[in-house]
Amino acid sequence: MFHWPKSLNFMLKTQVASGLYNSVSEFMREAVRLHREKNIEHQLYLQAMHKELSLVEEEIDQGQLSHFNMQELTERAFNEIDSENDR
Repeated sequence: MFHWPKSLNFMLKTQVASGLYNSVSEFMREAVRLHREKNIEHQLYLQAMHKELSLVEEEIDQGQLSHFNMQELTERAFNEIDSENDR
């Protein structure tokens, strides 16, 4: 039989006792769902950043880029993710 580490066991029991969850199983399902969502968001971010870096690389190759702005690049990637989510 599997036994949770004491600190995790305490957290699980605390969450159930708070009334937010009806059981440890329900809490774990929610945790797994949130973890999956976070992973998906991270993958989308990485894909968008890769796309933006490829575009910047093309601009550099064509001599069209005068400076590199990481903040602007990150904003463009997040805008790309937002437009993908809106579809």
